[in-house]
Amino acid sequence: MDLKSRWLARFPKGEAAFEALVAHYQEPHRHYHNLDHIQDCLALLDEVKDQLDDGDAVELALWFHDVIYDPKAKDNEAQSALWAQYWLTELGEAEDVVAKVAHLVRLTAHPAQPSSADEGYLLDLDLAILGADPQAFDRYQQQIREEYRHVPSLLYKAGRAKVLRSIARAPRLYHSNYFFERREKQARANLAAAIKRGWQ
Repeated sequence: MDLKSRWLARFPKGEAAFEALVAHYQEPHRHYHNLDHIQDCLALLDEVKDQLDDGDAVELALWFHDVIYDPKAKDNEAQSALWAQYWLTELGEAEDVVAKVAHLVRLTAHPAQPSSADEGYLLDLDLAILGADPQAFDRYQQQIREEYRHVPSLLYKAGRAKVLRSIARAPRLYHSNYFFERREKQARANLAAAIKRGWQ
């Protein structure tokens, strides 16, 4: 099912919201945080949705989690959560649903450990790319570099290496057993290789 059909199956009167969403994800400065990322997240979600307590909320959070994306900003997730609140309210969602989805969107800033299995799955879905095959991971790295093209090469290398080392220090990259068993080993290898060569 294509993205628009999937969205309209959930929100039959949601065409305006979908067009607004697409307009954000198609902004020219996006090379990774675009509709392909959302498509990939949703495809992986379909593999695990029956293991979630509230798969609908997690799916909605995935749709909205990168809708606001400015590489120079520090509050993208918070702004994305506000955007989600606005449109979900416009679409007639209940207050508790709106609040839950906004909370999940904010969590994709990865500020702390998840407090539920659903939260863990959401964070795993967002970072599933870390455990992709080496070619896909390298493409992801290049796409992130393109999004930070405004940062000089030496500064970017230092900053990116710091980010990758910080991620790699986690005792466990994936919170759910599903993603841990399938992606942890490859993610460790990808991170180690990227850190070793220094990321341009």
